[in-house]
Amino acid sequence: MNSSNSIITLEKLTQAEGLLKEHEIDTWLILSREGSDPSLPLVVGVRSVHLAAIFIRSNGEHIVLTSQSDRGSYESTKLFKQVITYEAGMEEAFLDVWTKLNCQRLALNISENDHMCDGLSQGLYEWLTDVLGDRLEEIEVSSEPVLSNIRSIKSKSEIECIQKAIDHTTDIFETVFSRIECGMTEIEIGELFVKEMKARGVTNGLGEPYDLPLVCTVRNGLAHRKPGPYKTEPGDIIIIDFSLKYEHYVSDIARTCYILKPGEDKAPDDIQHAFDTAIDAITKTIEAVAPGKKGYEIDAAGRKRIVEGGYPTIRHSVGHQIGRSTHNGGTTLGPRRTPVRPQVEGVLQAGEVYAIEPTVIQDNGLPCILVEENILVTEQGPVILSKRQTELVLIPSH
Repeated sequence: MNSSNSIITLEKLTQAEGLLKEHEIDTWLILSREGSDPSLPLVVGVRSVHLAAIFIRSNGEHIVLTSQSDRGSYESTKLFKQVITYEAGMEEAFLDVWTKLNCQRLALNISENDHMCDGLSQGLYEWLTDVLGDRLEEIEVSSEPVLSNIRSIKSKSEIECIQKAIDHTTDIFETVFSRIECGMTEIEIGELFVKEMKARGVTNGLGEPYDLPLVCTVRNGLAHRKPGPYKTEPGDIIIIDFSLKYEHYVSDIARTCYILKPGEDKAPDDIQHAFDTAIDAITKTIEAVAPGKKGYEIDAAGRKRIVEGGYPTIRHSVGHQIGRSTHNGGTTLGPRRTPVRPQVEGVLQAGEVYAIEPTVIQDNGLPCILVEENILVTEQGPVILSKRQTELVLIPSH
């Protein structure tokens, strides 16, 4: 485990202890095999190969039950009071630990609402039920109130990693924009990003390490699709949505540019109006951000501005959290719907980091604009972490 990751896991475990006490939970159990639970790298910093049981205790006396071959990985973290190994099967050793702990309230990674808090597989839950019997039903609770906060509320070290990811992202955008030429394909533009990632020793934050970012010429359809062999032409709007990973933490930033037609020195009025509307919607959204507000309240601010500009309502949420994942779970800045969505009813908290993306989306090749910024929620108000795009990037056609 590298030093920055070990510092973060210690910060997260300390955070977990406080949250467990707050929710009157004495034990949080993470069961994982082959890295099946997405919470494991964040909370422990280890990807368990074989079946492991991690007992996180509100009193700070954490225990892991693991295979002999995985033992060294857990011992190296120096996070556990005990690292206990099992031989062929884990049941006997698990029951021995369980009896000694005398758990009264057990949190499990089960959630109906948040995919990042739903890491306990059905098979492992059935294994646990077989081992513990009726006692499990009496004491089990969802870890979501604890884990969601651990993921959402970033520590100082996490914010530093996210900021570095964002800085690399905005620098790469600036470099690539200086190299885009009319006639390049979407794929060729995407490859410019990969070249810059490799030069900086960073990777893509979504998908495989050197996947191309989303590059869309609007006339060929705006969607979450891979870049295609479509050649750019004068008059094209190009949207680029790019997530970058640095030390396990990501950015999520989008930019829009326009290829000038011969004789043009600015974008046509309809494109400029769409761009100005999207930028103003981002400003309105950010201005609405404050701890204690609900996700749907922030969404409404950006959504209203898009509609006032004369465009269809946004098809997606105005914003979402980022962290170790591009879509990090927790509170989402989205609209209220029926049935009620717990994510948008969530309350914003200081320490959360959001990608803000109110978007102008139209069909049939009409102007579309996607600009996305990353912000930190603080008690004093939102802090913009990315260098904002406030002007449409203009690419010459010659």
